[in-house]
Amino acid sequence: MDRIVQAFATEKAHDQIARLLSSGGLSPYACCFSGADTIRMVRKLSDAVVICGFRLRDMTAEMLAADLQGIAPLLVISSPGNLELCSGENLFKLATPATRADFFASLDLLLQFGTGHGGPPAPQHSRPQRSEAEERLVRQAKAILMEVNLMTEAEAHRFLQKRSMDAGLKLADTARLILERYSR
Repeated sequence: MDRIVQAFATEKAHDQIARLLSSGGLSPYACCFSGADTIRMVRKLSDAVVICGFRLRDMTAEMLAADLQGIAPLLVISSPGNLELCSGENLFKLATPATRADFFASLDLLLQFGTGHGGPPAPQHSRPQRSEAEERLVRQAKAILMEVNLMTEAEAHRFLQKRSMDAGLKLADTARLILERYSR
């Protein structure tokens, strides 16, 4: 899935992100200025990732995330102060200034895991026992998510759990993938 929808209030922000995406061999599928246009486009695509700023012309990123819950994940790029005001299960944060590597690692995670709504439901299991090495991987992945994407410990853990369930992977395997993405 490489359906990337950009949603920023200004042309300048669109151009900056488009250039950044292009430098990584990607291009946006669509560019939107309002939340309403973004919602229409994402629903039409059925499987997309939204890259957006904190505020669009008609709504905030948090409002957009609520409208796209279960449909598409959002990578919100903004100042740390603005990001503290955002929350949502499908909302992934990246504080500015961000490195190119952190941008692509964050985007890559969302592109890899997508929305997870197309696969079969994950089987229910009792909590598996993890080895000390697996626990360490999970702690390291949560630490990276907390540092780079300004998540709380609970948000980072929930992100790991949800992505693991959606992909049908063990929590430690998802943590390993996250660590690989951010260590490139």
